[in-house]
Parts: sequence; C-alpha cells; structure tokens
Amino acid sequence: MQIGTVRVRPLLCSFASMLSLFQRKPLFDEDTTQWLWESYAWALKHFNREQFFSHAILVTPSKAHFPDQAENHIELANQILLRVKHYAGMENWPTQLIVRYDEDQPLLPSPSISTQGQLRGDNNNIQIDGEGNSLPIYYQPDQAPEPNVLIAMMAQSLASPLVHLAQELPPGGRENLGPATDLVTIFMGFGIFMSNTAFNYSIGGCGSCKPRGVQMLGDLTEHQMTYALALFCALKEVPKQDVLPHLKNTLRPFFKKALKEISARREDIASLKAASTLSR
Repeated sequence: MQIGTVRVRPLLCSFASMLSLFQRKPLFDEDTTQWLWESYAWALKHFNREQFFSHAILVTPSKAHFPDQAENHIELANQILLRVKHYAGMENWPTQLIVRYDEDQPLLPSPSISTQGQLRGDNNNIQIDGEGNSLPIYYQPDQAPEPNVLIAMMAQSLASPLVHLAQELPPGGRENLGPATDLVTIFMGFGIFMSNTAFNYSIGGCGSCKPRGVQMLGDLTEHQMTYALALFCALKEVPKQDVLPHLKNTLRPFFKKALKEISARREDIASLKAASTLSR
C-alpha cells in the first residue's frame, strides 16, 4: 500500500464494509423474483393493460366492496360472484354457480371458450360452448361463513381461463400455469384475499403432506402472493395504509419489505408502466 493512501483507502474500505452490513438481503432468489416481474409484464400484455391501469382496484374484505347480505348461502354466493366478476373486469363472461356438497361430486367437462377483443373489460365477445354455455364456478356450502376464502376461490376460477386463453404461455412455460393463475388473480385486484387465505382454508380431512385441516389455496407461497400484491400496489400507486389494515398480522412486515424492495427498482416499475404492446 503506497504512502499517502494509507489513511484514505482503509477508511473507504471500512465504510463500504459497514454499508454492506445494512444492505437488505433479497426476499427471494433471483429466479423467483425475476419470474414474478416477468409474469406481471406477461399479464399486462395479454389481459388488457388499459383495464389494469384505468379500472382495476385493490379489492378489500370490507363492506365498501362486499356489502351484501343474504338469507341463504346460495343467494350470498351469487351476490359475491357478481361483485367478483365486476372487480375482475369480467362482467360479460357468462357463468354458472354450482354448489358442491361433496368433494367427490364430479366436475363438469371444461367448456370450450372463444373470444373476440380483449379478454377483460367491455370490449369483448365471449362465446362458451359447453353445458349451460357458461363457465362453471364451484363452491361448497361450508365456505359461505368464510367469504374471504369464497372470494379468493371465485377470483381464481375466473383467472384460470384467462391464463389458458393467453396467446403465449406464462414465463416458464406450461408447468407454471398454476402459479400464473395465482398471479393473475392478484393482478386483477384480489391480492389481499389470496395472501390472507393461502394457508387458511379448513377442510374436513387431511393429506399426508399437509397439516390436518389446512389446504394450500393456490400454487404460490403466501410470501410470493404478498410480493405480487406489493407489486400491484407499486404499479397502481396504492398507499400501504390502504393495505395493512386488511392484511393478516403475520404478513404485514413482509409486505412492507416487499414494497420497499420493489419501490427501489424504479426503472423496472417505469418499464412496466410504459409497456404498451398488447397481444389481445
């Protein structure tokens, strides 16, 4: 080390070392984070960017967004479905609400769906060829007392055909159709419901690899869902004060960290906001 730099360079190195101690470790590995960002770009491309930026809202588990009351679970479920379709920008989609009283009750064959125009919003013409010429939306009566789960599952049911109708597979290909369905559900505004209910859906039985009475709702982890929720809020400029009161306590610290990490990627946020290429 040359004389004249002895007092300077060690100080700089020491300061750099101190800074490194305060640098936050990324919340996910690079591949996971990249997939979440690329999937948002993919969703903006295929599922009506204008609908997202001009009309999508952060849907909350509150009377402001779900004021409905009903005398029975069928009436309540129908009212909730109408609101979910509205917030998702899929009011024009014909749907059929089906009660599953038994988990062994067979499902209807998947209908054939074609569309002209955007998949979401007013500019579309949805044609469904199948029983009832409508998209079946299933629910179980014991979900009625848990409307947050019911809302999350209905939103997932609407997101699933969107993902399969996109002209391009999601990032990572066909094996990521499940995770992409979760992300699109959050992209449509239902991130609070997805994050809160990821591990809260009670069932009667148990599986060999899951805790008794608990089922994962979706393919993304609750932290990945919460990150996707934070990305929604960053793109839509939703203040965290509008989110935190509705998010379960255990996820609030992670949401704050995710929002901070995302907000630091200003160029990436600007790139998503500026993207204008649409496939549909």
